Amino acid sequence: MKVFSKIFARKEPINYEMNNEDWKILGQMLFRYINRDQDINTIVNKTDYIDKAFLYNATVYSIIALRANAAKGIPWLVYKIKNTQKLHQYQGITQKGLDLYRTLVLKEQALEEIEKGPICDLFKKPHPEMTWADIVEGLFVYRDVTGDAYLFQVDNPETKEILQFHLLPADKTKIIGGEYLNPVKGYRFDHLSSKLLPPEKVMHWKYFNPKWDSDGRQLYGMSPLVAATRLINSDNAGINNETASFANEGVKSILTGTDNADIDYSKEQMDLLLKKFKRATERAKAGEGNVLFNRPPLNLLKIGETPVDLGVLESRKFNKEMLCNVFRIHPSFFSSDASTLNNLKEARKGLMTTSVMPDMDSLRDNLNAVIQASFGEEWFVDYDIMAISELQDDIEKLGKTLKEMDWITPDEKRAATRYDDYVPDPGNPAKQIYIDIGKIPLGYGMDSSFDKIDEEIEKIRK
Repeated sequence: MKVFSKIFARKEPINYEMNNEDWKILGQMLFRYINRDQDINTIVNKTDYIDKAFLYNATVYSIIALRANAAKGIPWLVYKIKNTQKLHQYQGITQKGLDLYRTLVLKEQALEEIEKGPICDLFKKPHPEMTWADIVEGLFVYRDVTGDAYLFQVDNPETKEILQFHLLPADKTKIIGGEYLNPVKGYRFDHLSSKLLPPEKVMHWKYFNPKWDSDGRQLYGMSPLVAATRLINSDNAGINNETASFANEGVKSILTGTDNADIDYSKEQMDLLLKKFKRATERAKAGEGNVLFNRPPLNLLKIGETPVDLGVLESRKFNKEMLCNVFRIHPSFFSSDASTLNNLKEARKGLMTTSVMPDMDSLRDNLNAVIQASFGEEWFVDYDIMAISELQDDIEKLGKTLKEMDWITPDEKRAATRYDDYVPDPGNPAKQIYIDIGKIPLGYGMDSSFDKIDEEIEKIRK
């Protein structure tokens, strides 16, 4: 019996759960044996989002182009770091509810603008056929459409300093897998070269991708258009419906007889009716009227529905608003409603502070990692916030506020508005600042000279 009890004894269930160490070992095996030196596939076909969304749908193109052109128009400046702690505080300021005064003060305390040098020359001529503004526009477009943007740098072989920037096509650039702790071994763009582009020579600016997979697809960025795929398909179908309706000259109808079964058309009568109807329609198109005589009674049977009846126009309006929300843009930019024109100014400001500037901050941080690795950690590049026209109202309010702040010095006010310290030129009155005659330095009383007169009188008396 003991023999059978051993054979048919109930076995303990095997625990297939994996702890963190098991996952680490598995991950190392996957990246070591599956992805090493191999092209990592993307989650979606990124070329499709270029062809079927950006180049095919006017709403998608308008939204992405709006952001790219807004970013393109902001100039960039070169700085030298004065205070690292203040720089970290400046970089940490969120753009939601922008505190312009504190932003400018921290930037003035952290950075010193440089007007000449190799980095300035690089931004003046970053590419033989493209300006830096063109490159920024391309980076925004590629990242918004595909989720990724790649900037390849050409270095000086002797000094290792960057000489040029080249924008790589995001849908053609492949990530080459490496080991688990170093998953990106490099990048490959077959149309440029079959050689591996080292990761330190390529700036990969991307959206966060939460879709993790063992084959490393999470290393690519995920475009907002992925979440909006069904909206884009719905909008494309709506456009096709409207186009088909116009091409078919509206909803089609059939001329038919009455419900009276005693009245019947012969084949000869039907052919004659069709010929008369065709001739009358041709005369109508030529502007000669549309009169058709035939035996009554006749009925009109409508086939299909108009785009309005199908709700296509309302659906497309909803799709447009949702696509704007995906990119944090107010829908009034693309509305023909006159009532929204009053809100366009605020919408434009919201475009910069809510949609464009946070991504400009992200681009700035990625770009500085490349610049500092090549030229040194004391250098810093940043976009000029004072050049953003949509913030001019805030700058005007800041100027009025500073004017009433008597507890800070004029040089502190100048620093808050990005001006250098004031150095008077006695020989040129046009280069001097004039203030009210009644103002005196803080901490000094009014000197009427009466105290000195009293002292002189007391000396004479003695």
